Amino acid sequence: MDLQLVGKTALVTGASMGIGRAIAKGLAGEGVQVAAVARRTHLLDELASEIERAQGPRPLLITQDIMAAHAASRLRDAALSRLGHVDILVNCAGGSRPLPLDANEEQWEEAI
Repeated sequence: MDLQLVGKTALVTGASMGIGRAIAKGLAGEGVQVAAVARRTHLLDELASEIERAQGPRPLLITQDIMAAHAASRLRDAALSRLGHVDILVNCAGGSRPLPLDANEEQWEEAI
């Protein structure tokens, strides 16, 4: 299926595993230049190899914990300096953890 995404750029967080990884691979398969973001470099390297074997464009790999202070601005700067612009943003970082009904604000912010 041609989604008419060839030549677009995408920033995908949580790209090393699960849904984020699948989205990064799917977008690359549609001809999108992907900036793949995750905490674990070795998993990003594996993702890049898989995308290249499938004839997709080599993704830009950014090792970053987006929960860290100022991570969003560093991530934005890295993506824009290397891609020029970002057409698509996919935020899949983090996983779901049980959250008590009486969660405090800090727990809620971390979960969201």
